[in-house]
Amino acid sequence: MEIRQMRYFVEICKYKSFTRAADACFISTQGISMAILRLENELNRQLFIRDKQGVALTPAAEFLLPRAQKMLALNDECQAYFATGATHQYVLPVAFAPGSIEEFAGDLVENFQAEHPEIEIKILEYCDTDCEHSLSSGEVEVGFCCGPISPNQFQSHLLAVSPHALIVHKSHPLARAESVCAENLRGLPLVMLRDTTKTYSVIRSGCQMAGFEPVVDTFVDNILTVYDLAQIQKAVGVSTMVLAGHLNRRELKAIPFSDPVFQLSVHFIKRKGASLSPAARLFEQAVIKKLKKQGVLRLPRREEAT
Repeated sequence: MEIRQMRYFVEICKYKSFTRAADACFISTQGISMAILRLENELNRQLFIRDKQGVALTPAAEFLLPRAQKMLALNDECQAYFATGATHQYVLPVAFAPGSIEEFAGDLVENFQAEHPEIEIKILEYCDTDCEHSLSSGEVEVGFCCGPISPNQFQSHLLAVSPHALIVHKSHPLARAESVCAENLRGLPLVMLRDTTKTYSVIRSGCQMAGFEPVVDTFVDNILTVYDLAQIQKAVGVSTMVLAGHLNRRELKAIPFSDPVFQLSVHFIKRKGASLSPAARLFEQAVIKKLKKQGVLRLPRREEAT
């Protein structure tokens, strides 16, 4: 459990709304939803029940709430005590695509802050396209963005890859399939995250290559809504195998795409040829160190020499 998760959890309990809690925490609805999914998986308990009336607390959430409030109060007390007279010498804005901090970079940011208390990481969460724009415009120096990434504009380190997947009710005819391809989407009503995401761009591009436009019945702002609508058989959802593994709803089946074109990739990026500030260079080094430790670093030869 992380302090960030506890804060999100308490705010959702306060507002009985993921959207209002996300606004209060200055994070996207998708980001706060993924944080709670991660917390529920860690606890092996469902914390909230979502319906037309809003959000209701489960018995597990009722148990956790007063304890989470105590955790936050103690954390705030410690922060206030140790921050007395201390100031950050540098603020480093970092752009994050929705969910990337929770799934890929949360521990990295916390460890970096602990090792470099003189540098404050300012978390800026953007939709996929705005995330890249914040770097190209010079608003931020580095960020965590979803692929595909333009090699003409950015240098990138690949963090993770997950196949996209169709989320179907187990009674759906496609539920018998072990994998799907673009042709399976022809005329199929879909529910997916809004059209500013890279997921939509990848799905649409793949369908266009097959000679047709995808039929999106509903665009939503919250990844949980994709699963909710698939569960009531309103439409077929589009997600990733990683997220499907986190959710693991017994009424649904996640079917991966066989074509590698249909995949989500998350990258740490900077503008091509950019000269980073000392703080940004330190943060980039922390990212590379983590990737090397995990054995997932893949760099072009000319970058390995730099």
